Amino acid sequence: MSKKPVVAVSACLVGQKVQHNGEVAEFQPLSKGWSKHLDLIPICPEIEIGMEVPRPATRLVKENDKLKLVTQENSVDYTDRMLEYSQIQSDYLASAGVCGFIFKNDSATCGLEKVEVHNTDFSGVENNGRGLFATVFTAFNPHIPTIEGEKLMDAEQAEHFLARIHFFHEWQNAGKSGWDANKIMQFHNENKLFLLSRAPQMKRILGRMIATRFDEGAHPEVIALEYMTKAQKALTLVTKKGRIAHTMERVFGKFSNQLNKQEKQEVVELIHGFRQGLVPRSAPLLLINKYLGKYNLNDKNINRFVNPVPPEMDLLRQV
Repeated sequence: MSKKPVVAVSACLVGQKVQHNGEVAEFQPLSKGWSKHLDLIPICPEIEIGMEVPRPATRLVKENDKLKLVTQENSVDYTDRMLEYSQIQSDYLASAGVCGFIFKNDSATCGLEKVEVHNTDFSGVENNGRGLFATVFTAFNPHIPTIEGEKLMDAEQAEHFLARIHFFHEWQNAGKSGWDANKIMQFHNENKLFLLSRAPQMKRILGRMIATRFDEGAHPEVIALEYMTKAQKALTLVTKKGRIAHTMERVFGKFSNQLNKQEKQEVVELIHGFRQGLVPRSAPLLLINKYLGKYNLNDKNINRFVNPVPPEMDLLRQV
């Protein structure tokens, strides 16, 4: 298993000239920066089913309540070929251990939301579709986090998605030799603060689910997959500053009695400043990290919250 999270990505987003018109859609923070911390697998479904560059643009068309993938220029139907490829590739990517998928927006194959759906003569259109490949991948792998590349331009969206990827990677590593009850509970306990800061209700819900499913006699591998699927669904929404700040206060409480009045005040003011949007998240976390080291609080539960993504990615300074 890779030491870095493996992430599938629409090939055009990492600079490959695979769009129908040959134009580049590269997202350089990903291809030039974050790629140092991720193992990227570029995917272009249209190229991989035999289409060329340049080529006619593909569109989603609704016919008799069924979606088809066709070229607008000459109405060549690629639906069956794309569905067959999508099923095979979705299984392969899951078995290859991908921790996430970054899709190209507005694509009839890869768009996750608001993709144009045309009527059969292209005279009318609705913006409520999902690309054919993306539809299959997400249906087969609801536990794997996904996002459209366009959303990564927003620092909060980017940080939250990459934190979800690293959460998934931790889960992979924890279960690489198989799951049992102790491993599942240990993983949950090591990520309680992470969950509290992102989807607070899930800390209790997931703990209860684990106990219930074991009482029902479910296999540990099944429970582990259900755990991640439920967690990632809850993590779809970007967290709020207030949740992060509340969790900071929980961590601060673990060593606050060892600080003098001035040191306590500094931490409190930075957390409050972050909550109000006056300072970036990195400001209070850097100080918290300092005291964690000073007082040897080497707790994985705390570390998973304080360092949700590698510090070298420099994302916490932007949120």
